Amino acid sequence: MKSSFSWCFIAVSLLSSTVQAADENVFSSSFFSDSHAEISLKNIWKYLKEDSANPKRVHNAWGQGLALSYQSGYLADTLGVNLDYYSAVKLGASDYFNSRGVLYNNGPGNDKSNATGFSKIGQRYVKLKGEVGGAALNAQWGWQTLHDYGVLTNSTHLSPTAYLGWSGGITGAGLSLRGAYVERSMERNSPDSLRLQTNDRRFINHLATGELGYKNDLFNGQLIYGESQNYLRRQILLLTIKPAKKLSLSSQIYATQALDDYKVMALDRRNFDRTANHYAFDVKWKEPRWNLKLGASYTRAAKGEGELGFFPRQLTRNSRGSYTSMSHVGEDYLRDGETMLAVLAEYHITPEFSAGITGNYGQFNYQGTMVHTGEVNAFGSWAPSHPALKNLKIFSRIGPGWSYKNVNKTPVISEGRYFRSHSLAAEFIAEYRFKLF
Repeated sequence: MKSSFSWCFIAVSLLSSTVQAADENVFSSSFFSDSHAEISLKNIWKYLKEDSANPKRVHNAWGQGLALSYQSGYLADTLGVNLDYYSAVKLGASDYFNSRGVLYNNGPGNDKSNATGFSKIGQRYVKLKGEVGGAALNAQWGWQTLHDYGVLTNSTHLSPTAYLGWSGGITGAGLSLRGAYVERSMERNSPDSLRLQTNDRRFINHLATGELGYKNDLFNGQLIYGESQNYLRRQILLLTIKPAKKLSLSSQIYATQALDDYKVMALDRRNFDRTANHYAFDVKWKEPRWNLKLGASYTRAAKGEGELGFFPRQLTRNSRGSYTSMSHVGEDYLRDGETMLAVLAEYHITPEFSAGITGNYGQFNYQGTMVHTGEVNAFGSWAPSHPALKNLKIFSRIGPGWSYKNVNKTPVISEGRYFRSHSLAAEFIAEYRFKLF
């Protein structure tokens, strides 16, 4: 609470000084006249039945969320604030509910009796903007969401992941340069302010990232760098070209290196030994009523002999790593030596309703045994155009998957064979938004 009061005091002081400097009536300024407020109601149900590590487990969580978002205009065309409040109510849960990221786990373990709702001010930040030589400047300080911002991203269920720190950048003539520095986070299903941590739960002081990009009608590229202090370092190269209006080709390269605090961890806490790289490519064709996307990837993340390595999407515990490869689905295809193929096809049956199918297949060699994994999902979405329902969106998906029996994510091998596991995943999301002003 002390940090929240400090933040509010700083914000009010900045606003007051700006108003005095501008010599204008704050209540008639663009700070209020250009402000916006919105309410969102979201219902989410997520379900997974699997038997990969133990006898069959059911992971089930169902909740109702409310979000109230306020975005101010700018005083003197320079200074503003954003405030977002989130509330969630538990509607249902099973044991292992916490893996679904919907409800707050208010207790030790993962028993369904721990499942509760939550409320929080998830975003509260001061924002600045300006212009220099035709280039636009922006900066934010406070609790904020960062979606595909350098090596960081957020994830949203009943509320988004948020980070405490600063971010900002400059854009002009197709070029962009931006960066962020964060010290704490709030998960999508929790009101708790958390410090960044290593896999063995030692604290990390900060995570810093920067990004250089260029974009025009035919090309989009980003060169990204990020580092969690003395723990992990990552470089990302993202490229997209559009040789034709309907066709886009994209590639992604993710390279991660271990730093000193990572190297000293016990082997069973490390995802890989020294380096972990992921290479991906996809092609997308888009027609007015349908689109098709195909992808392929390969991962290299060597670990100690007899151990299966993984590429970690996150650079710390309690943060989320930006990641656009098609290998990121229900079952991440990021194991050492794994090749992945993916397809996504969607068809707009009507302007309001679309349906489609996704499929992923992966294979890797472990101790001389070829292990196969995969999943298939059918999905549908409805966005009605009727004036009374135009802000409603409904999405659902369901599908089976297959993987391998494991101990601590390592395949169980017997006489040159692995034991197959099966899963069934489903989700339903209904969201309705409307503006207050």
